[in-house]
Amino acid sequence: MIKKLRKRFVRLSMVMIAIVLIVFYLFTMAVFFLGVTENVQKTLRNYSSESYFSQEVDLGVDNEENKSYMVDASSVCVVCVNEANTILVLDIGRGHIPQNVLEHVVGLVKDSDFDFGLLMKYNLFYYKTDVGYGYRIAFADSAHYYTYLRDMLYADGVIFLLALLVLYVIVRQLAKIFIKPVQRSWEQQQNFIADASHELKTPLTVILANCDILQSHPAESVSEQMKWIDSTNEEATHMKDMVNKMLFLAKNENTKPLSFAEAVNISELATRIVLQFEPVAYEAGVRLESEIEDGIKVTGDPTAINQIIHILVDNAVKYAGIGGVATLRLKRHKKTVLLSTQNTGEPIPPEDLPHIFERFYRSDKARTTGMGYGLGLAICKSLAEQQRAKIFVESNGKSGTVFTVRFPRRKRKEERKKRV
Repeated sequence: MIKKLRKRFVRLSMVMIAIVLIVFYLFTMAVFFLGVTENVQKTLRNYSSESYFSQEVDLGVDNEENKSYMVDASSVCVVCVNEANTILVLDIGRGHIPQNVLEHVVGLVKDSDFDFGLLMKYNLFYYKTDVGYGYRIAFADSAHYYTYLRDMLYADGVIFLLALLVLYVIVRQLAKIFIKPVQRSWEQQQNFIADASHELKTPLTVILANCDILQSHPAESVSEQMKWIDSTNEEATHMKDMVNKMLFLAKNENTKPLSFAEAVNISELATRIVLQFEPVAYEAGVRLESEIEDGIKVTGDPTAINQIIHILVDNAVKYAGIGGVATLRLKRHKKTVLLSTQNTGEPIPPEDLPHIFERFYRSDKARTTGMGYGLGLAICKSLAEQQRAKIFVESNGKSGTVFTVRFPRRKRKEERKKRV
């Protein structure tokens, strides 16, 4: 899928680039063709000008006015035709045009409505000037002109192909860079589907098994089969909880940070959540501690901030281990507010740390415990980003696992406005 997308991107990009280059190439060649043709016309006009023959001028000597890269000076032949159609060859030394051919082409040019043109049959450019008593006509062989055009065409063609080759290499590299986010999203989506299927498979299997047991004992009363009913209800509740979390993540995945928020006393929220978790920690054999500064306020959504603290404390208690310690800390730090949880227990492997906030991601050890679905920390990160906060994790055998959320501190101006 990704390879096909990358190839398609390269193909479409190269087609568009090729079209642009071809149009540019044709445009430049057209401009060049018009330019060199105009150069030939100007050169022959100079040769046919009467001022060139006001004195005895040696056309065999090139001067700056006559100099042209399009016209070979040795191929120029200038003739003068009077009203009696008498042809006077002013310069036969370099034209090398046979007399019979010269008479024929002079007749063609004289009858032509155009002062400048190309006699394709004879490969001759011409330019005629009306001098009052007749015409003065300059002829030049077109071979040098076409040779120059052909050389330029080949040179530009080689440059065009080299440019396509270089751009192809660049586009391939850019395709790899541009496709990486798509590839990452695609892999995450595939992992999400696989993990969701894995997580839903177990409760569905239990529910179906319980239904089979209930159907196999139709004569038993409800009270006698209550344990199967309770098991089914428990698994269905777990599935509902997981589906709700998945829907929450899908809904909030592309949600922008809150444009409007209120002042939240995060110290009160943290203190209240610690009290709520004390019985849970006691039952889990974990000592729950707190270090909370009073009166700290942040700007945000109180429900979302409450859920962030709840998820982090729940995670700390859950993975502290029997006899372990879970600590919630809240303090001011410069222009921010730091909320952190620290717990003892097995540290998170270094290779798992970069993925810890991904949906359904859990290290193998944690996955075998059956605790949670691996969605809590993903939800926590999503909520933190909505509150314009940043979340970090550190884990090692010495200090345990520490999750830190850095909230922007509430500004004094906002507090004063609130009081007014």
